[in-house]
Amino acid sequence: MDWKKFSSLKHHSLLPHHHYQMAVILLFVFCFFLFVPYYFVMEEFKLDLQEWQWYFFLPLMLFYSIYCLKERGKILPEERVEPLKRPIAHWILLGVTILAYQLQPQENQLEKLAALNFAFTIFSIFLADSYWDFRNFKKWYRQ
Repeated sequence: MDWKKFSSLKHHSLLPHHHYQMAVILLFVFCFFLFVPYYFVMEEFKLDLQEWQWYFFLPLMLFYSIYCLKERGKILPEERVEPLKRPIAHWILLGVTILAYQLQPQENQLEKLAALNFAFTIFSIFLADSYWDFRNFKKWYRQ
């Protein structure tokens, strides 16, 4: 095995567009995992999660949005990767599933967190932008 070739395969060799996509997904997953200890601290001190949810999610989503916009700004127009046609069906299926989920009666406190829905909405917008360039609507009409 050629170790020089293997050692050069780092995340820095990714295209800026793919780096943006990975940053959107992995940073959100990391932020979501940070919520787990926060939830346990709220349970330990018997604090109302409905009241304290925004103290966690607002600063985190503000940081997340700024970081993603900064990464998005690093992508030059010629470095954008054209999306496949298939993911649009996945987005439609995801939207229908989320809508059906939101219309169901909710018994668990975690399901009632508006901040969690807010965070997922921000994530969805950035993830959709990583597939379709929201800055270039004229390009959509030409296709």
